[in-house]
Amino acid sequence: MNQQTKIKTKTSFQNFFHNIRFIIIGLSLSSILVYLLVVNHSNTMGIQLGQMKLKIDQLHDFNRDLENQAFELKSMSRIEAISNVELSMVQAETYDYLRQGSVAVRGQ
Repeated sequence: MNQQTKIKTKTSFQNFFHNIRFIIIGLSLSSILVYLLVVNHSNTMGIQLGQMKLKIDQLHDFNRDLENQAFELKSMSRIEAISNVELSMVQAETYDYLRQGSVAVRGQ
C-alpha cells in the first residue's frame, strides 16, 4: 500500500470512530433525558395519588358526620320535641281501639 492509501484508511477509521463516539454520546443523553422524564412523571403521579387519598379520607369523614346528623334528626326525642313545641301536640293518655263497626258516625 502506498502512503496516500494509508492516510485515507487512517482518516476513514478516525471519522468512523468519531461518528460512533458522537452517536454513543447522543444516545446516552437521550437515555438520560427519557429517564428524567419518566422519574418526574412517576413522582408527579405519586403526589396526585397521595392528594386523592387524603381527599377520599376527608370525604369519608364528612359522610360519617352527615350520617350521624341524619340519625340525630330522625331520633324519637327530637320528633317528640318538635311535635310538642312547634306543632302544639300533646301525648294521648288513653287509647280507644275500634274493633268492629263504623269508623265515622253521622252527626245529628
